[in-house]
Amino acid sequence: MLALATAAACSQSPQSMVSPSAATGSSAVNADGTTLKVGAPTPVSPGGDERVTTRRPTFVFANASGKFVSVALTYRLEVLDKDGNLVVAKSVAQGSGQSSFDLDEDLTYSSDLLWRVRAEVEGQVGPWSSIASFKTPVAPSGSGPSSGGTVGPQRSIGFNEAFGIIINIHDTLRVNLGGSSSRDYRVNFLNAAVAAIYYGHSRFNSAGPDPSWCVKDAGGGRPQSDDALVLCRTREAWDLIVGSGGNGYRFEASYLGSLPSVQNVYPPPASALSFLGQ
Repeated sequence: MLALATAAACSQSPQSMVSPSAATGSSAVNADGTTLKVGAPTPVSPGGDERVTTRRPTFVFANASGKFVSVALTYRLEVLDKDGNLVVAKSVAQGSGQSSFDLDEDLTYSSDLLWRVRAEVEGQVGPWSSIASFKTPVAPSGSGPSSGGTVGPQRSIGFNEAFGIIINIHDTLRVNLGGSSSRDYRVNFLNAAVAAIYYGHSRFNSAGPDPSWCVKDAGGGRPQSDDALVLCRTREAWDLIVGSGGNGYRFEASYLGSLPSVQNVYPPPASALSFLGQ
């Protein structure tokens, strides 16, 4: 069916799932940025600002329907914070009538979050659904995201404080990012240090999390950076470590400006907090 749809698109047939502008390579596409002739999915749950009972909720939505042909769609599901910063992005397979997805990583306690979803086929995209809102569970008394202590409410953390948190984790845990370290180890350290900022941590960032700070890769399938800190929304980035992976490395912030669009920016995984121990 996809082969038929693609062939129709090339001839700009009205039966094509792809909009004529997308089929001809026009940069204008549709006014809303879509290139796929399908309707928007409809969020079912969670919604209505309800407080879910788990930090890994199940997202349910009614499938989009094609306007001309039936195609097995996939979906991009995004969870956003209240300021519109991306928290989680996942690819979801289509179910029958409705689709559902069980989140496979913990969201931050006591957060007001939003989510939306859209249909996709081979790089073509449909319209976003309406925005649904929900709240994550309140943290149990005396608990933190990974280490058993308390963490304050969400707050704003400037670069200097974020940089200081990363250095403190490095020095306190006696991390070695020199020549004897592997790239995977250095990436794990950076993810954990930025996760302490993003999610909060009772030992290294008990004052409260700030989901404004992300990590990055260089796009095109290249691996994640092991020494860069990024503002999620503005894409402003800093190199943090001179000589990472070599003996004699040192912490020294170097402002890189705003990253080009080819480079991917995303939150550190919550699971990275396990690097920090108890």
